[in-house]
Formats: sequence, structure tokens, C-alpha cells
Amino acid sequence: MYSLISRLFFREKAPPQQTRMLLAFALLLWVPLAAGQINLGELLDAGAKKLTAEEFRQQVVQRVIVGPTLSGGDLEIMFTTTGSVQGVGSYAKGYPVMAAISGEWAIDDSGRVCVTMRMGAGPGGGMPDASLPSRCQTWFKYAEQYFLSDSDSDRRTRVLRRTIKQ
Repeated sequence: MYSLISRLFFREKAPPQQTRMLLAFALLLWVPLAAGQINLGELLDAGAKKLTAEEFRQQVVQRVIVGPTLSGGDLEIMFTTTGSVQGVGSYAKGYPVMAAISGEWAIDDSGRVCVTMRMGAGPGGGMPDASLPSRCQTWFKYAEQYFLSDSDSDRRTRVLRRTIKQ
């Protein structure tokens, strides 16, 4: 790929400057996305540790947690001691309307955190209510950051970052 890029930028009959600028812009957009992707293998290799059920209760419950959604939106939620989930979130990146989030959580026999959430229409409407599929995920911690994963063993599984809001 490097040789293709270098040929486009440095050959004698180079494409017009506008074409080069578009290519450079596309590369700049692509690099952060590729660098931002992290999988379970990379996380474990960096030294992340799996949270136990008790560690999850002590470190995460009753704290505001922020992070991205699978669809590219953002969420800000709290796992309560009574087993509910409350917060706000957006459906997708750049979507201006925030929706109310509610739901329930529990820890299963293998220590995974199982969550069922609903996103409401939010103030001003314009967004349909949505019930998200129930998911059981494993939580990991690395360098004061939390990560959740659909698998605790498949190293290719994508992980999502969660941070405690200060």
C-alpha cells in the first residue's frame, strides 16, 4: 500500500493537487479509526485483568460510566445497587438527540455482567423507543480504564472502553 501511495504522490505525472488532497484527507480519516480499534488479545497482552463480580460491584456500581456504543454513539450510565441501569445516550455518532436509557443488570454464574437496556425517545421526540438485546459481557480493567467484551477468551473479539466520569 505504501508503494501505491508514494507512486500517487511522487510520480512525474502526479494527479492534480485536488486528487492528492482528497487522498491525504481520506488517509487521515482512516488512520484514527484503525488505531482506535482494540481487541481482547491486545488488551490482555497489555496486562488487563478480568474483573471479578465483587470488583465490579466495588469499582463500577453507583458510579457514572461513559463510553462509546457499538453503533458509534455515546452513553453515560450508572449501574445501581438495586440492579437497575439508568442514564442517557445517543444512537449514533453525530446524532444530536440524547435518549433516556433504563434497564436492569445482574451478574451470572460465570461472573459476566448481563444487561437489558431500553433507549427512550428523549426530550423533543424524534427518536423511536428501542429495546436493546440482552447481553452478558466480561469486564476488564487496565490503567484505570474499563473494557467490556462479549468473550473472555476469543482474542479477536472487539472490546469497548468505559471510563468512570470524574
